[in-house]
Amino acid sequence: TPAPITHARPETAGTMPLNKYIAHAGIAARREAAELVKKGLVKVNGELVTEPGHKVSSADDIRVNGKKIFLAKNLVYILLNKPKDFITTTDDPQGRKTVLDIIGKATPERVYPVGRLDRNTSGVLLLTNDGELAQKLTHPRNEIKKVYHVTLNKPLEKNDFDKILKGIVLDDGPASVDVLAYADMKDKTQLG
Repeated sequence: TPAPITHARPETAGTMPLNKYIAHAGIAARREAAELVKKGLVKVNGELVTEPGHKVSSADDIRVNGKKIFLAKNLVYILLNKPKDFITTTDDPQGRKTVLDIIGKATPERVYPVGRLDRNTSGVLLLTNDGELAQKLTHPRNEIKKVYHVTLNKPLEKNDFDKILKGIVLDDGPASVDVLAYADMKDKTQLG
């Protein structure tokens, strides 16, 4: 089981948007937290709030699905080398193995994956309860680029190369690439 890196978060002074508070509490990434609010699953001081930007502070009684939440005091970061046949979600109704099954009880904090890797892909995956960092890394407006070095079990032919450049659909939705190239022209199983 990997040992998480933990940092203490200073108490947040003043007010912040409700979705940011939920993210800092380690419940979900900020975008997902906004959806929880919009769906009517959040109450502030006993009142239903459906506006993610509603200002709250640590003095407020904030409940998600009826459970009181608190700002996360310890931020946890786990860097995982995800093996094949594990899915990048926190749970799966179909009973498939998830990345949380791998980390087990590495931390008592609720962590979630930042980004995704397809079930049949192995590689580096970050799990954290730092909703603010997750938001920075995944929100399209930040234009964080990811670079992959891929090793295939057979050479990638030109027609498949062109299909990938046009965009492909994975188990969890469409995926597009900005640039695709052979890492070594003599070895067409190595791509970047």
